[in-house]
Amino acid sequence: MHIVPIQFTIACFYLEDSNLMETKCLLIARQGPGDHEDVITDHLAELEELARSCGMTPVGSQRLRRPFVDPRSFYGKGQLAFASDEAKGSGAALLICDDELSGSQVRNIEKTTGLKAMDRTGLILTIFEQRAQTREARAQVELARYEYELPRLKGAWTHLERQVGGVGIRGGPGETQIEVDRRMTRLRISQLKRELEHMERVRQTQREGRQPGLPRVSLVGYTNAGKTTLLRALTGEGEPADMLFATLDTTTRKAWLGNDENTGGPRHALISDTVGFIRKLPHQLVAAFRSTLGEVKTSDALVIVSDAAHPDMEEHLRIVGTTLWEIGCGDHPRLLALNQSDRLTRPQRLDLKRRHPQAAVISAIDKTGIDEVRNWLLELIPGTPQPRSPEWWELKDGVPPDS
Repeated sequence: MHIVPIQFTIACFYLEDSNLMETKCLLIARQGPGDHEDVITDHLAELEELARSCGMTPVGSQRLRRPFVDPRSFYGKGQLAFASDEAKGSGAALLICDDELSGSQVRNIEKTTGLKAMDRTGLILTIFEQRAQTREARAQVELARYEYELPRLKGAWTHLERQVGGVGIRGGPGETQIEVDRRMTRLRISQLKRELEHMERVRQTQREGRQPGLPRVSLVGYTNAGKTTLLRALTGEGEPADMLFATLDTTTRKAWLGNDENTGGPRHALISDTVGFIRKLPHQLVAAFRSTLGEVKTSDALVIVSDAAHPDMEEHLRIVGTTLWEIGCGDHPRLLALNQSDRLTRPQRLDLKRRHPQAAVISAIDKTGIDEVRNWLLELIPGTPQPRSPEWWELKDGVPPDS
């Protein structure tokens, strides 16, 4: 019996991902009876940004209207035929789906359309694979990829399942190979988890070895909101980049906040830049990046950085608030920093301050409002900030006031 190592099997997935660079793609999303058209349009716009971040070229997008999910192909043969015709007419070789699909659904879409298919989770994983630089980030992304691929291994050996092994026995080498791959994949997942647990212990030791008395503050928020730019404005360090998920590894730097009014000595805080959040953040990534997100959990306070000029800012805040509760940080002291205010008109800034009166309206790129952030951080040195009323997006079951 011919046994192919699991390293080869998983390498095939990476090879397919690497061939996606500069591939033309068509974006599709299901629109159900209760889905507003503008919401689906926003989701497709973000999916387009994700595809471009991955090096692909979107040639268009389609809202596939269907009252219920087709268990076999998610979208149904008729809608897929419509999307396939447009994709092939535009020279696209790939369909990117905004919904998370099972392995069988991806294979049925590919069989129906004759095109390669990828779901949103697979796309985000591919971006993380491209961005990962350090050993910890690579291990975290590899773990997320294995856990994503494990239930999708069935079908990778369908060419062998047609063979018959032994006398009077249905099945054969194909079924055996699937079990071998699953067993070796689970083994690798266990190895990666042990490796990441060791890295987490090292990270915890580093936290304990930091200078006592320095408040620890994490910059969190939606991806590409300007967290790294704010880190640079506060500490003088950091390499901002206008792209989704530019930061995968937590970067911690000391920030000067001002001088003590009594002693005249300098006051500092430790500021950490963290991985960004996004809607439909794959649960595999949340689990794999638990050590990185652990920096957020052990922080004394959070600075929530939001792109004030983004049309979906309120939705982004809701997603950030929900994600913070999911990782156990829902009740941390926090300051909302509404960034990129330089892109707003004065009436827009005034309206923003009216809707978020406790927020700091800033521009990290030209350092407007940075002193307001520093003054808030100064309150952390003698103790936690004064109690305040949380906004709707910070509540566990946050609901917008106008809904």
